[in-house]
Formats: sequence, structure tokens, C-alpha cells
Amino acid sequence: MMTARNVDPAAMMTDDDYSQPAEIFLLRRSGAKRSGLTYRRFATAAEAIDYAVTECASLRPDDLVMAVEDKRFNLGTLRALHREARHSTPSTVGEATA
Repeated sequence: MMTARNVDPAAMMTDDDYSQPAEIFLLRRSGAKRSGLTYRRFATAAEAIDYAVTECASLRPDDLVMAVEDKRFNLGTLRALHREARHSTPSTVGEATA
């Protein structure tokens, strides 16, 4: 019997998911200047992944969750997806090589 624990979370992200709108929920710890939950919405999951990996690099994996449709990914999974470079950012799409 296969459970959700047996599935690699990064494998749940399909190529179509990268172009879907995404939401990021960010937990600010009590030691931070402003604690609580922060919410950000992105036009595409690719943009959200870039934001999470570059702007929130110092956070713990469970301090950030990205939601794409009914799927949830923590920061650790987003780092793995970013390393795989399975997505393309708007700045690299259609870029000509000289």
C-alpha cells in the first residue's frame, strides 16, 4: 500500500504546475522583528520557487509552504526543485544566446 509518505514530494510537481498560480505562506518566528504568518501570491509557481529559494534561504524547511492547486511543498522541497532546474524563470524564457 502506497501512502503519501512513500512519495517524493518533488515528484508530485508536474511540468504544468510551474505555470499555475501559487501561494506562499511564511511563518515568522517569535524572535523575528514581526512574528506571525505572511502570505504572498505569485502568477506562477516558477516565480514562487525563485522567490522562496533566493529571498527565504535562511529559513528552516517547515517555515515556508508553497501551495499550487491542492498540492503543498515546504522550503526543503522547493530547494530540491530549484536545484533540478526543471522550471524556467521569465527572465530566461526566449533569451537569445550570443
